[in-house]
Amino acid sequence: MTAPLAGRVALVTGAAGDGIGQAADRRLAGLGASVALNDIHERRCKAVAADIGAGSEAPVGPYVFDIADRAAVDDALSAATAELGPIDILVNNAAINVQGSIFDYDPDDFQRVIAVDLTACWYLMRAVVPGMRDRGWGNIVNVTSVAAYIGGRGHEGPYGAAKAALHDLTRSVAIEGGPHGIRCNAVAPGIVHSKFVDKYRERFEPEIENTPLRRHADPVDVANVIAFLVSEDARHITGEVVTVSGGWYLRP
Repeated sequence: MTAPLAGRVALVTGAAGDGIGQAADRRLAGLGASVALNDIHERRCKAVAADIGAGSEAPVGPYVFDIADRAAVDDALSAATAELGPIDILVNNAAINVQGSIFDYDPDDFQRVIAVDLTACWYLMRAVVPGMRDRGWGNIVNVTSVAAYIGGRGHEGPYGAAKAALHDLTRSVAIEGGPHGIRCNAVAPGIVHSKFVDKYRERFEPEIENTPLRRHADPVDVANVIAFLVSEDARHITGEVVTVSGGWYLRP
């Protein structure tokens, strides 16, 4: 049987860490897609790409660049297109989250969070949608956060603001892209097990009791939803935000 995503090329950003991006790489490659794996960390990016590629029938390539550097984005997309083919699937996963209070938050940190978590996502979508339009097929999934709903709880206001804006941008792209066969959705995770969560264990571990399913998500839990949204099983879904938090965002 033909793999569901055979012949498709996916670009996943922030894809070589221990979180959602790498899990998404593995799911998409497992479904037959060629994967352009992006990360800012060169050694890690190349190692993860080699590991996934060793078990994949379709090629997996490492592309090391900062998504907030537009010239680097342009160069990487040109290289990925030449080596793998035009981008059919974009997963905007890369993000930064600088913790802090509104009372003392560094303006430079604020600008960097917005540049990476919002503006860079817009630029990447802008870069790939013309080709998707010409081919009559494309899928974009923006990885956002429940922080968009709850204001960062006093720790991550800029991050929450960027993710809330990305929800609206997702809908805008869905509206414009739909007539051309382009679907655009978002996935809003809650707390996902990662090195970041481990770093702030004292803050995050008590939240298990506030989560109806009584655990934090594993990265694959989110990757499975991404894989669904880019599949033909979701062919009539666009402009939606799917929350994957185990019910955590429902807490009072």
